Amino acid sequence: MDVKLLKVKQFPIDLPVRRKPSNAKALCLISLTTTLSIACFILGLFCHVNKPTQLILNDRLTMRDFMPYFRWWKDTSDVLVTCRIFIFNVTNSKEWLDGKDDQLHLEEVVPIVYREILVHDNVTFHEHNSTMSYITRRHLEFLPERNAPGILNKTIIVPNTSLLGVAARMENDFYFIKKGLNFIYSISGDSVFSNMTIYDYLWNTKPLFLQQARSIIPSMVPAENVGILSTMYEDPEEHVNVRYGKHYGNEQFFMMNTYEYEPTVPGFSLARGDCFASIVNSSEGATYSQNLNEQSVLIYWRKTLCRAVPLYFDGRVQRGPLIGYKYSLPDSSYDRLANSTADCYKGQYTLLEDGCTDVSKCYHDVSLAATSPHFYARNFTNAHKITGMKPNRELHHSYTIVDPSFGIPLDQSARTQTNLVIPKLSGYASEIRQFSEMIIPMFWIEYHQKELPIYIVRTLQAFYVIRDIEPYLPYALYLACVLLLVVAFREAARFNIQQSRIVPTKC
Repeated sequence: MDVKLLKVKQFPIDLPVRRKPSNAKALCLISLTTTLSIACFILGLFCHVNKPTQLILNDRLTMRDFMPYFRWWKDTSDVLVTCRIFIFNVTNSKEWLDGKDDQLHLEEVVPIVYREILVHDNVTFHEHNSTMSYITRRHLEFLPERNAPGILNKTIIVPNTSLLGVAARMENDFYFIKKGLNFIYSISGDSVFSNMTIYDYLWNTKPLFLQQARSIIPSMVPAENVGILSTMYEDPEEHVNVRYGKHYGNEQFFMMNTYEYEPTVPGFSLARGDCFASIVNSSEGATYSQNLNEQSVLIYWRKTLCRAVPLYFDGRVQRGPLIGYKYSLPDSSYDRLANSTADCYKGQYTLLEDGCTDVSKCYHDVSLAATSPHFYARNFTNAHKITGMKPNRELHHSYTIVDPSFGIPLDQSARTQTNLVIPKLSGYASEIRQFSEMIIPMFWIEYHQKELPIYIVRTLQAFYVIRDIEPYLPYALYLACVLLLVVAFREAARFNIQQSRIVPTKC
């Protein structure tokens, strides 16, 4: 081989090329960490200026219909509210009428348990004055599993409240009007005591006296059926107007302006010059004001009680994982006021004693008064003819335990007793006059919401977790911002070093 030829003609040698490392992953990481660091800084600054929990409470004030808290209030199907009715059965009616016993012996019948269904409907927002109108519907559903078998068919003996109530209402009328009542009573074949089933007493009470009176003087009998639950739930709809929105703030949130288009209890008309029995600033008990404290006073309205009553702070209590504020009904709530003119519940037909509140306006002007169950916390002079009362604070006082931030009831119990109040009677049959100057317990009722659905409890827990970490949250976000920036700078420096390396080329 020609050596000269080999020296002149050289063949190139291909060396492997070192390619640049892929920079897409590095650029993505730098961009992501930088973006997150900026987001953490902005969010930390926002949390430094605004408290997240206060923003949540402020948003609830607006009651936006797509938010959970609005749905909790509007749809209460998951909240169990039991209605327990305790009836007083007369055990010595014959001995009483014969004059052998000078006291009426009453025996409390085991409770009849229903579930109260509450529906809020036709919600209308009035943005011009920051109020909200809606319709409340309530009805009862019998709970067989919580009742004694056959309880509704059990027979009881109770005073004929229709007859005695009309007699009490007509006591101050003319002699001949009383004689007319005596005549109707005599031809009706009715008695001062009624023997009936519990179901009829609750839902289908139609005394012979009322049927006879209705056939002679229809205007005298506003309702033929005077069953106690039938009367209490005879109005299917209640029209309510409340305040909402940031305009009124936490303190006035969901306080009532009107009930049935009036600022007063139904039956009290300012146009007629009646006493101002106000329901303003009260609540129906589904929710109360927000940000409650120990000085807050909750005003509870219930038509069955025929008035609004104040509840005062009574301590902090544990309910499941939450701590609630307990507000109780004072023992003096039904006492007479020093200013008799301002006392709208002193009684229409006779001056009621301390511990009684007149409810006749809500029940066809029958002489009825509400008290605490079993006359708890008060001794009535007109109760000396009654035996069988066993007052107990734990069983008979009313209270509500509320989440202080949202005003949502965690546990509440409203208890009240309905009594027939009879003044000194004259001009009636002897068996009617025998009930003179008596306060006769008819029944007492308890509405009890024992607990909240678990998903509401968990949401409230999450709120308090946020509240606990709220003071430290901005600084944690600032620290996250710094750490993310350190990662971004480190990756950027590494990327620059890789780009500056010399990559071999073809020789």
